[in-house]
Amino acid sequence: MHFGRLVRFGVIAVLALVLAGAAARPAGAGTKLAIGVNDDAVKWRSGISSIAHDLGLGYYRVTQGWQPGQTQLSQSDAASLAQGVKNAGAQKILLSVFGSSSAAPVNATSRAQYCSFVSSLLDRFPQIAAVNVWNEANLSYFWKPQFNRNGSSAAPAAYEALMARCYDAIKSRHPSVRVLTSLSPRGNDNPRARSNISHSVRNFVRGMGRAYRRSHRRARIFDAWGQNVYGSSSKERPWVRHRLDIGQGDYSRLLAYLKSAFGGTRQPVPGRKDVRIWYLEDGFQTGVGAKRSFYGNSETDRAVIPALGGRLNQASQLTDAIRLAYCQPAVGGFFNFLLADESSLRGWQSGVLFSDWTQKPSYQAFKNVIAEVNSRRVNCAKLRARIKSLGG
Repeated sequence: MHFGRLVRFGVIAVLALVLAGAAARPAGAGTKLAIGVNDDAVKWRSGISSIAHDLGLGYYRVTQGWQPGQTQLSQSDAASLAQGVKNAGAQKILLSVFGSSSAAPVNATSRAQYCSFVSSLLDRFPQIAAVNVWNEANLSYFWKPQFNRNGSSAAPAAYEALMARCYDAIKSRHPSVRVLTSLSPRGNDNPRARSNISHSVRNFVRGMGRAYRRSHRRARIFDAWGQNVYGSSSKERPWVRHRLDIGQGDYSRLLAYLKSAFGGTRQPVPGRKDVRIWYLEDGFQTGVGAKRSFYGNSETDRAVIPALGGRLNQASQLTDAIRLAYCQPAVGGFFNFLLADESSLRGWQSGVLFSDWTQKPSYQAFKNVIAEVNSRRVNCAKLRARIKSLGG
């Protein structure tokens, strides 16, 4: 279930840390940060809630497929999701509902079908706390068309219309459910690209804002802005800033885009009222070492890092990323991809468990930083000093 493993982009400048307002926050203060993991294993692995409880996790993010014309769950999907809700135990579920790129709901009929489907899921499973409306809508890998035949932008306005339709459908029956967007950190704004025809976050947000303003809508379309924030590699520090991509270090720029698009409208920008940015996917891939026999195929990532040890490792990267999210005032969620590694080395090995579900050396660091966040003991001044010492 990896939604960010696409094309790496350009030269990245390691610039100053972007905490955008965190400097004014007392060292031990902070707002609530929901921490979760992306992993569909909750649908079939009994006892998984004990791991989440030990770690202190608040959420599982799981996927649910959809196809045009579908307004109700199939019997098998209903059974799978019911098992997931049961296995999650005390942890909340954020459900990401999407289909193939060609199935993207781009007209009124398909939007009505999709939103009816999502609403029916919530009728059946009121334990679901939040919903992603589609997945990485700025990529043609998940949403087509991105552009019209004449090269003009198409996807942002279509996605805005879907968000509006689903927001109303969901809130009319389930007012407490949080409704989220989902965007990839990368896009090229090139309708003639040979691959990965996509929108940058900047232009996608801008297009959504224009569509929202033209609609004269008097209600929100999202409760949280769902943003994936993968770096160009697992070795890239979380605070690195980019020219076009959106990572954690680009927090101020993302906020500026959202304020420009939605400022002065009925859609609060993150940091206002209860609206926040949620980092829905981030992850740092590790080598598998002595556990190689539990994995298939060959490693495709040349930038894997150790789980622990050396100058740079998964434990430090994940700890820094979560502390940084906590110290960014408008951020309300951080989700690691994954809980346990994918068993194919062509996939992702960014969990804190190996594919045989034994703990990586990074497990304890993940647990410790979650405890820091949950007890609001993250020291943002100390984090800034660490980043400065590392040249950030």
